[in-house]
Amino acid sequence: MPNSHHYEWAVRSIRAGKHVLLEKPSVANGTEAEILFNLPELSEPDAPVILEAFHNRFYPAYNFFKTLINPADVVHAYAYSMIPWWGTGKDDIYFNYQLAGGSMMQMGTYNFAALRDVFGADPEECLSCDTKAYTEGIHNKCDYDFTAKFRFPNGGIGEAYSTLKGPTLWTPSYTTVTLREVVVPDNSLPSSQQKIRSREVTIHGYVHGIFWHRVDVKDKYEIRSKEENMRVVKKWEEKKSHKIYTWKDAGAEFAHLPGEDWWMSYRHQLEQFVNRVKGRKTQVWVTGDDSLAQMKMLDMAYEKSGLGRRMTSSFR
Repeated sequence: MPNSHHYEWAVRSIRAGKHVLLEKPSVANGTEAEILFNLPELSEPDAPVILEAFHNRFYPAYNFFKTLINPADVVHAYAYSMIPWWGTGKDDIYFNYQLAGGSMMQMGTYNFAALRDVFGADPEECLSCDTKAYTEGIHNKCDYDFTAKFRFPNGGIGEAYSTLKGPTLWTPSYTTVTLREVVVPDNSLPSSQQKIRSREVTIHGYVHGIFWHRVDVKDKYEIRSKEENMRVVKKWEEKKSHKIYTWKDAGAEFAHLPGEDWWMSYRHQLEQFVNRVKGRKTQVWVTGDDSLAQMKMLDMAYEKSGLGRRMTSSFR
């Protein structure tokens, strides 16, 4: 959980030349992110390695999911996550404002990262952010429920919902992506016809894929006549589902990567962290610039909500 002590510990560790694997999100706001990820020590030869622990982004299924999406074609994305009411308590640290508490900081950051990943860009604007939050004592301004909407550079809309006080039955996280129509080359068609595809991709269980996940792909096809004002000659739908517990399951450029079907996302993340520390190639990574952009998105949402971004430590 982000708090001033965590941020201070990270800065002190980097200045001491130590490698740092940070909890996610690693800081309370963009100001702290600017300081942490732009420390001069990180630009020196043999600099310490710092990684924000977005463990789910290292999991095979999540990376396979991204290969099914062309960010330029995304018109809408919706990211959902939740924790049931019995899984949280008002006195937990993520409802403590002094410790940068709030549902957007806790679960919502996964939602926001998913939106940034599928659009391949950072949002230009937070169009709306509605929250339910506590209003008293150390819990004041700590949101336990939020719905946010963002506009991305290609004009697409990304929406996110998360709650720390959800229904009794837990519902797995999911992200659904809708892509615009694209022309699909098909040499079997006469030159007077064109094949069009529209796609919807959903990853269920994107936060903790080892426990359960599924990647669903729904493609809708149409054959249109160019000579008849693009009249639809034929249309059909194809559905596929995938389970990707290893890089071998993911195939293609991932097939050679190490891993077992029992590896949790944390284990995959540790593999890459050790590779970077030892100077080896890393196949998946979260850069400092990525972490900084993530915090700016959180700031954007908190400011739009009226709760204001989380407090900045005075430590420099």
